[in-house]
Amino acid sequence: MSSMESQLPGDPRKWVEDLEAIWQAHDGKKAGQGFTDDAVLVWGANQRQSGPELSQRPSKWFAYAADLQITKQYVAHTHDTIVASWNSAYTSPETGKTVHERGIEYFKFRAGKVCEQRAWQHSWSEGDDSANSAFSTD
Repeated sequence: MSSMESQLPGDPRKWVEDLEAIWQAHDGKKAGQGFTDDAVLVWGANQRQSGPELSQRPSKWFAYAADLQITKQYVAHTHDTIVASWNSAYTSPETGKTVHERGIEYFKFRAGKVCEQRAWQHSWSEGDDSANSAFSTD
């Protein structure tokens, strides 16, 4: 297989729609599938997960953010990468406040499975007033 042959699992827009449905259903088992054995997730301050930690991450997230509401949107794709954005809200178990998140992520594929995922996000609690800020360090 040449490096320019499609590595994607089919229709990229449909893949993002299906991923959104899995996350909206809080289906941790399905959300934890579709990764290669050596897949890695990178986010935040060089935080990384792979292996069983990566496949169990969605179930742990759904237990933490029990009332999670999320939408995902297709952004773009290449022969081996799909880019999506998301908006979400959930109640923080620590503070009881509604936390809003907005982010973007890319999924790099090998033979139809995700081998690398990278995510960037911004989170804020409902009621935070950042409308007058010129920039944010959050």
